[in-house]
Amino acid sequence: MYCRHCGNRLEEDAAFCEKCGKPIEGAAERVAIPAGCPGGAAEAESAWAGGGYQSYEYARTTVESDLSQVAIDCYGSLGYELTGQQVGAVGNQTTFSFRRSRKVRGKAQLAKIQRVMDDALASISRLGSEKTRAATVRASVLGIAAALVLGVGMCCSMVWDGLMAIGVVVGIVGIAGCVGAYFLYRKTYARESARLNPKIEELYDLLATQCEEAQAILRAG
Repeated sequence: MYCRHCGNRLEEDAAFCEKCGKPIEGAAERVAIPAGCPGGAAEAESAWAGGGYQSYEYARTTVESDLSQVAIDCYGSLGYELTGQQVGAVGNQTTFSFRRSRKVRGKAQLAKIQRVMDDALASISRLGSEKTRAATVRASVLGIAAALVLGVGMCCSMVWDGLMAIGVVVGIVGIAGCVGAYFLYRKTYARESARLNPKIEELYDLLATQCEEAQAILRAG
C-alpha cells in the first residue's frame, strides 16, 4: 500500500504516512505516532483530533565537515530545522537531515536559492581542495626524487667500492631535497591560497546574500 499524497510505501497498520504525515484513508481509528512528531502520542492525538497536524518536507545534504555550520545556517535561512547528522566513515564529510513545514510560502523561489547555495558550498569545498592538491603534488614529486637520490648516495657509500666520497655528497643532496619538499609545499600552498581565497570569499558573500533573500521571502509569506 502506498500513500496517495507522496507515493511513500506504507505499513499495513499505519494511520499516518511516515514521510508526509498525511492520514491514511481507511486506517484504524486509533492514532499512530507519525514520524517526526516531537510531542509524542499526546501531541499527535491532539493534532489529529483538531485536524491541524503539521506535515513536513525533508532535505538532506552532504558537505565537508569544516563547512558544517555554514550548511546548517544556509538551510536554516530556508526555513529548515536540523533533524539529524551523520559523519561519514570515509573522508571528511558530514550528512545533515532537515525538515520544514510543507505549507511554507515561496517554494519555487526558495528551491532556486537552495540550488545556488548547494552549488556555492560545493565550489568552496572544491577550491579548498585545489589549494592543497597542487602543493601536495609538487612536494611529493620533489620528495620522491630526493629519496631516490639519497638511495643512490647510500649505495655509493655502502655497496660500491671506492665511491664513499661521492656517496656522501649525493646523500647530502638527497637529504637537502627531502627538506626542500617541505618548504616547497608551504610556498605552493601560500601561492594557491593567495590565488583562490578571493574566489572563496566571493562565494561566502554569495551565500550570505542568498540567506538574506530567503529570509525576506519567508517573512513576506
